Amino acid sequence: MLRFLLFPISVVYGAVTIVRNALYDSRVFKSSSFDLPVICIGNLSMGGTGKTPHTEYLIRLLSEKYKVATLSRGYGRKTSTFVLAGEDDTALTIGDEPLQYFRKFKNIKVAVEKRRVMGVLFTLHHAEDTEVIILDDAFQHRALNAGLNILLTDYNQPFFRDYILPVGDLREQRKGADRADLVVVTKCPDTISTDEIQEFQRNISVSNENIFFSSVNYKGIYEGKSGELLASKLGDFKVLLVTGIANPKPIEEYLQNRGVEFEAIHYGDHYKFKKKDVENISKKFDTFTASKKLILTTEKDFSRMLLISDFEKLPIYCLEIEITILNDKENFDKKILEYVRANQRDRELPEGEDEL
Repeated sequence: MLRFLLFPISVVYGAVTIVRNALYDSRVFKSSSFDLPVICIGNLSMGGTGKTPHTEYLIRLLSEKYKVATLSRGYGRKTSTFVLAGEDDTALTIGDEPLQYFRKFKNIKVAVEKRRVMGVLFTLHHAEDTEVIILDDAFQHRALNAGLNILLTDYNQPFFRDYILPVGDLREQRKGADRADLVVVTKCPDTISTDEIQEFQRNISVSNENIFFSSVNYKGIYEGKSGELLASKLGDFKVLLVTGIANPKPIEEYLQNRGVEFEAIHYGDHYKFKKKDVENISKKFDTFTASKKLILTTEKDFSRMLLISDFEKLPIYCLEIEITILNDKENFDKKILEYVRANQRDRELPEGEDEL
């Protein structure tokens, strides 16, 4: 009810986004393109649609055949300029999601830059052999014209049932979905029905063959620092779930469905952990009387926990998340691979770009 009292602000915000998009559509505002495959993964809402695991899906799909670079804003970092991730970087220098990509995938380049056009230029300058760039969360960054736009929308809160900020969570009007080449409905139940699929297809403007559905697959649990997989069943442990993500509900449902006894401490999305949080988590964990117990968190949260050395004293395990395409995975992969194959670079960078 409180949100709807902010409706006048929502109208103004929505009008601003309409004008901005119209200026890009009419080419009054310039949008830059590049002569290599640039794939954008984004959404219309503020967050929680699963951009990180879907970005990782593309990395796995493409990195065995192509030299891949990811480019993110680097939300929450303390640096302000372009950074190409290296071994000394932390969540403070590149952000938690880029750090996760860097730690998990050793055969790609990971870059951060708020200005996406400059980010592409700098990436190509520092990693000239890059063949594909994946833009993480850049659907509204229209100064850069990606060759393939993949829009994510949450099964539980699809954009066509949502409203513009601050009444709802949309960053722009629902019509923005028309810019998408592919739409993925995320966090679906494995048993999504034909009727549900058809409802989404009716409410999404792209053709049905370009609408896909994905579910979350919790692949495994490993010790945060060592990477060693948990040898026993998670159900043998009393679990303290600690998260700082937009929507921890799916993880709680995962634990409940497997009969895991757990308690939870939730922080805000991209929360910056502090020493006092270690103390609070430790106190809560010490109240567990079970002989076998552990602390469970997400890979993204663990990237930020690494900044606080006191966390090393605690038995923290990470829950690895992957996504599964539920309908026509072969066609989804084919569309992405065909786009990349058809748009490979066939010439050197234009003169002057090597002077960046």
